[in-house]
Amino acid sequence: MRVSLSAEPRQEIRVAYEILKSLGLRTKGANLISCPTCGRCEIDIRGLASKVETRLKNIDKPITVAVMGCAVNGPGEAREADIGIAGGKGIGLLFRKGKIIKRLQEKELLNELMEEINK
Repeated sequence: MRVSLSAEPRQEIRVAYEILKSLGLRTKGANLISCPTCGRCEIDIRGLASKVETRLKNIDKPITVAVMGCAVNGPGEAREADIGIAGGKGIGLLFRKGKIIKRLQEKELLNELMEEINK
């Protein structure tokens, strides 16, 4: 597979792997899904998703992780994800397959998510 980007060549390899994962042709590593944001989003979803993506680089097991911007609809919309977080105003939810397992302070979301992934 050949992918051309206006970036470092290593990024082309990473993007090619992500394309293969999205097609179900590669199962190694985490698959990150994130909402596109809307008027209900009350957290820095782009910043949080970027931090999650960075932390997932060292995960080899096949797992789908969701980062959602709305604690009301996020868990349901991302119920296909193995694990995920959804933010609210200063708070957030940790969920597994759409079922809420913890309510957290916003600042705890990233670490609790990674702790749960590493279990």
